[in-house]
This record gives sequence, structure tokens and C-alpha cells, in this order.
Amino acid sequence: MHGAVVGAAQRAQTAELLFHPHPERSEWGSVDLRWVRRNAEAHGLPHAPPVRVPALCLEELVERHGCPGFLKIDIEGADEAVLADLARLAVRPATVSWETGKESLRAVLRQHRRLAALGYTRFRVVQQAYLEHTPAALGPDGRRWTFEPGCSGPLPELSPQPWRRLAWVSAQYALLFLAYGLVGPRSWFRAASRQQSRWIGGLPRCIQRWAERRRLPLPGWVDSQAQLL
Repeated sequence: MHGAVVGAAQRAQTAELLFHPHPERSEWGSVDLRWVRRNAEAHGLPHAPPVRVPALCLEELVERHGCPGFLKIDIEGADEAVLADLARLAVRPATVSWETGKESLRAVLRQHRRLAALGYTRFRVVQQAYLEHTPAALGPDGRRWTFEPGCSGPLPELSPQPWRRLAWVSAQYALLFLAYGLVGPRSWFRAASRQQSRWIGGLPRCIQRWAERRRLPLPGWVDSQAQLL
């Protein structure tokens, strides 16, 4: 079965929709034109022509396949709608992971509060940058796994990162969004680094190269994980 996962409200209005694949970055495929335009404008990497695909919602997937123990959401523009659909499930995944985005701190905090209201009481913020360079992790079958670029890291139960309360994670995101504003993809720092002039773009480019050599997120991108207790 294939299709594009959207929120239940959008699914109720359509059986099919246009999906915009990306010829170079398959993980950027989206049904949201705002994300398609953002990738073209911010990264200079336009999407391929759209294709028509079936629309699906979280409830349909759970009805067909059962409720997963671990739900990973990273669907470029529809994450928050699918998170909201967790309230529609009689049985919910024990652990949920989703990419939070860099557009709105208020939206990110709203996502966490929504899950807290459903009984998810433990959270953590997982840095996704340079995971391919981290030490291999032990898999459930006892073998050691190395991570590919763009991966999400080890399964939540195999991660050594501690779980935190909502207030702790909210403070983490407040600091992270401050970093997004200073050196994130839409910051003056990134705009200056794209300038051809050595006097304007030289220092930002040097800082970026320095961070890349040391595999330091600047500021990277993150997932949130939530655990139901």
C-alpha cells in the first residue's frame, strides 16, 4: 500500500492528492506547497513535477495494520495534523517521534502540550545532524548498526539519552529557536554566508567550515520523542 499521509480533516475531503517528489532529496517529498516553495527558495533545489497518489490518515493505517508500539512522523508539512489525530485513536503508540520544524516555537510547544494532554509525560529532543558519524549502536538482534545520512538514530528504547519532563524540553526549545534565529537557515548569518563578497560572507563561511570539520550542529535539526506512561 502506498499513499500520502495527511490529517483526518483533509482526508475526509479527498481520496487523492498531489504529491511533490524531490529528485535529489527523497525525504523532502511533500503534499504541502508551502514546503515545496520553501525548499526551492531556501536551498535552490526545486521539486519534480507532482504525481497523484491516494490520501491516507493515521486512523486508516491503524485500522489496517494495528497500532504500532513506536510511531515515527516526518512527513514534511503534515506532521502536526497527524499528531492531532492521535486523539482519535482508542489505543495509542507507546512512543512517538516527530520532526518539529524551525518555523514557530509556539507551534512546537503546542505539539508537546497536545501530547501531554493525551498522557505522554516524558519527552526528549534528539539532534539529527551528523548521526552518521556517531558510534555504531547495538540493535535488538545484538548486531551493531551504523547510521546513514538523514537517518533518525537508534530506536527510542535503545537510546542512552535521558527522558525529560515537559518543562525541561520547553526550555530546550526556547534556546534552540534562539539559535535558529542567530545562525539558522533563515538568519542574517546564513544570508551573509551566501554573499560573494569576501568582506561580507568570508567570516560566516569560515565559521560554517569550522563547525562542519568538527561535526558541530549549527544548529542542526531535531526530532522530538514522547513516551506514554
